Amino acid sequence: MRKHIISGILILIFQVFYAQIDTDLIKRNVTENPKENYFPLLEKFKINPNSLSQEELNQLYYGSKFIKSDYSIGDYNTDYDKIWKQTQKKLSKVKAEKIIAEAEVRYKKNPLNKFVLEGMVYLYSTIEDEKKLNIVEQQLDLIKKTIEKSGDGKSEQSPICVIDPGDVLVQLDKFSFIDRTKFGQKTRQLEDGSILSMYTMGDEVYYVKLVGGYY
Repeated sequence: MRKHIISGILILIFQVFYAQIDTDLIKRNVTENPKENYFPLLEKFKINPNSLSQEELNQLYYGSKFIKSDYSIGDYNTDYDKIWKQTQKKLSKVKAEKIIAEAEVRYKKNPLNKFVLEGMVYLYSTIEDEKKLNIVEQQLDLIKKTIEKSGDGKSEQSPICVIDPGDVLVQLDKFSFIDRTKFGQKTRQLEDGSILSMYTMGDEVYYVKLVGGYY
C-alpha cells in the first residue's frame, strides 16, 4: 500500500514540475490565431513578464518557433562578432555604452532569444541601468524555467524542449561527469518536424527536443 502511495506522490510531483509540451496544439494556436494566442502574450512579456502564467509562457516561447521572427538565429549569428561576442568579455562602462544602442534594437525585435537576453543582462548590468536590468533578468529567468519545466529529459515522453539549436548542447551540462569515450548521440526527426536527440554518458541519458527543427 505504501509503495502505491509513494508512486502516486512521485507522479504528482512530476506533473507539477514538468508539463508535457503539446507542440501540435501550440503551433495550431499561433498559426491560426496569432492575434489572440501570441502577440498579446509577447507584449505582456515585454512589459510585465512575471504576469504570465506557465501555460502562457509555454504558448509564447514554443509558439515563437512558428512565427516569423524579426530577428532570427541567422541574424544573431551575423551580429555575433560585432555585438554578442563582446558581451562575453569584460567590458568597461564606456565600451558597453557604445554597443548598447545596437544591441537594444536587436533585443526589441526578439526578446525571446535566450542568448540575446544573456547579452542584455550583461550590458545593462555594466552600464548600471537597474530598471531595464530588472526586466531582462525576469525574462531570462522565466525562459530558463520554462525550458527546465518542459521535461526531465529522462525519456522520449518527457524530453527537455528548446527552440534554439544552441540550447540543445547546453543541456549536456546536466551530465554528472564528462568522458568522451563514453559519450553517445542519436538523433531523429519527428513527424512534426522537431528533432529529438538522445545523449548518453555511461548509464546516464538525456533526451532533448528541438521544437520545430532547425529552422
